[in-house]
Amino acid sequence: MVVDTDLDHLSRIYLALLHRNYKTEACNNPQEIKERMKRFKPSLIILHKKEYESIKDHLKIPAIVFGEEAEVKLNDGDSFFKKPVPLEQLTKKIEEIIF
Repeated sequence: MVVDTDLDHLSRIYLALLHRNYKTEACNNPQEIKERMKRFKPSLIILHKKEYESIKDHLKIPAIVFGEEAEVKLNDGDSFFKKPVPLEQLTKKIEEIIF
C-alpha cells in the first residue's frame, strides 16, 4: 500500500510497483489509512514520515518511510528513503522485505 498526498509522487511509485506486478493499493488521503489497511491487508506500507509518525505505534507490518529529511525514529525493520524515492532502491528494499 502506498500513501502520499503528493499525487505526482504517489502515481510514480504506484505505477512503478504495478509495472513490476506488485498488487498495490494507492491512497492520497491519510485519514483512510487504517480503513484501507483493514480492507486491503497489505504486506507492507509505503508512506510519508508525517503519516508514519501518526500510526507507527499501531503498525504490525513493515513500513518504508519517505520524506525530505531522515529525522524520524523508525520501528525495527522499517526503512527510510529521501523524497523523491529512487524507484530501483525502493523495489530492491521491497524484495528484501517481502521475499
